[in-house]
Amino acid sequence: MNVTASHLAVAIALVIASKILYNIYLHPLRSYPGPKLWAATRLTWTHAMQSGQYHRKLHELHTRYGPVVRIAPDELSYTTPDAWRDIYGNRSIPKNAVWAGQEEQKHPVSIVSTNEETHLRNRRALTGAFTEHAIAEHASVLEDLVGLMVTRFKESITSADGKTVVDLVDWTNFLTFDISGLLSYGTSFSSVSHGRAHPWVEISCSFGKGIALMASINFFAPLNRALKFAMPKSVMEKMEYHKQLAHEKFMQRLAMDDGRGKQDYVGSIMAYNADKGEVKIPDEEIEANMTLLIFAGSETTSTALAAVLTQLLQAPAALESLEKEVRAAFQSEEDINIESVARLEYLGAVIQEGIRMGPPASIALPRVTQREEIVAGQRVPSGTFVSVNQYPTFRSPSNFTQPDSFIPERFLSGSPFGSDRLEAFHPFLMGRHKCIGQKLALTIMRLTLARLVYAFDMRVVQTVRDFGEQNTYIFWEKKPLRVELRLKAGSSGAAA
Repeated sequence: MNVTASHLAVAIALVIASKILYNIYLHPLRSYPGPKLWAATRLTWTHAMQSGQYHRKLHELHTRYGPVVRIAPDELSYTTPDAWRDIYGNRSIPKNAVWAGQEEQKHPVSIVSTNEETHLRNRRALTGAFTEHAIAEHASVLEDLVGLMVTRFKESITSADGKTVVDLVDWTNFLTFDISGLLSYGTSFSSVSHGRAHPWVEISCSFGKGIALMASINFFAPLNRALKFAMPKSVMEKMEYHKQLAHEKFMQRLAMDDGRGKQDYVGSIMAYNADKGEVKIPDEEIEANMTLLIFAGSETTSTALAAVLTQLLQAPAALESLEKEVRAAFQSEEDINIESVARLEYLGAVIQEGIRMGPPASIALPRVTQREEIVAGQRVPSGTFVSVNQYPTFRSPSNFTQPDSFIPERFLSGSPFGSDRLEAFHPFLMGRHKCIGQKLALTIMRLTLARLVYAFDMRVVQTVRDFGEQNTYIFWEKKPLRVELRLKAGSSGAAA
C-alpha cells in the first residue's frame, strides 16, 4: 500500500512538473513576455489576486515587460489603446464564464450574464432608468440627498464651534447607497439621515472579497467544488444576509404602486415588459438585477468620489482652481443642481483625473477568445483570457505624462500634455458591455463635489498619499479620508 501511495505521489509530481514545463516552453503563449513563475501556473495569479495588490503587481509587470504581459498560463494583460478596441469592440470575444463564476443553469440571470442574448435583453429593459430623461426625473432624489448630507455637515460645524472633521469615505458610501436604495427599491437606507452605515454598506468590501475568492477558486476545476468550502464563514454569512435583505426589499418594491413608471430601476423593467406586451424579464431576473445594481451602482460611484477627493485635497492648486470655478458659477447653493453643474468644465476634468488615478474597476474581468484573434497587432490563440486592466493602463507612462501626478488640466482642451493618449482612458469600459450607469454616476459625482466645494473650505486631516496604494478585491478596501470642514469664508455663520 505504501509503495502504491509512493508511486501515485511520484506520478502526480511528474504530471505537475510536465504541465509546468509545457506552460513555460511549449504553450502557444510561450513567446509573450512575462515572468516564468506567472506563466508556469495559475497559482501565482491567484496569490496576487488574494493579496489585494493585484493591480499594483500588474503595474509592476507592465513597467518591466511592456504593453502586453503574460500573467497566467492562458492569460494576457494589455495597456495599449488599440487593445481596448480589439478586445471589447470584438463581438466574437465574449465574457468568460469561469472568471464570473456564473452558474446560470441554476440561478436567475441578469444584465451581467455571460450569455449575450440574456445580457442584451436585460440591458434594454434597464436602459429606460439611465437615460438623460430618467436622470432628470431622478433630480429631486439626488439633489435632496446631497443637500441633506451638506446640511448634516453644517449642523456638525455649528455644534462644534466653527469646524468639524468628517470621514468622506464613510459619507460618500452613505450617500451613494441611499441613492441606490431609492432607485433600486424605492426606499432609502437612511444612512445620510442617521449619519451611520446601514449594515448593507458595511458588507460591500466583504462582498468584493467573496467574488475575488470565487473567481480564483473557479480556475481549479474539479477541485473548485471542494475549495468553495474554504470560503470564510463570515463572508458567506454576509453574502447570505445580502441575499435575504435584497429579497425582502424587492418584495416591498413589487408591492408599491406601479404608477412610479420609470422613476426607478424596477419601474423601468416593468415599463419594458408592458411595452413588449409580454414578460420579457420575469420577477426572478428583476430581483437578480436589483441585487447586482445595489452594489454596482453605489460602491463604484462612492469609490470614484473617494478617489477624486483623496487626490484633489492633496493638490492645493487644483483645489483652488475648482473652488474658483464653482464659487464663481453660482450665487447661492440653491442654484446648484444636476443641470447647472454639467456646464462646469474644470469640475469634469477633476473627476476624470481622479478616476484615472483610482479607477473603481481597476481589475478587469477578462474576455476569452473563441478562435485565433489579432489583439494589439499580435496573434492570440483560441482559449486565451485577454483584458485591459485599468490601473496599469491609466498609470502607464506610455499613455500619460507624469502618470502618478494629479493634473486635471490634462483633460482640458488646452492640455499641457498633448502627447497623452486619452484614447487609452475608458473608465466605464467600451462596446456592448459599457457601464449602463455612466451618465448617472457622473451626475452624482458632479453634484456632490460642486456642493461640497461651494459650501466648505476643506483641509485633509488623514488620508493615503495615493489612492492606488490601498488594497482592492474587485471593490477597493478604502481607508478613512478624514477632512476638516469649515463654512467657506464670507458665508453666513462662517468662522472668522
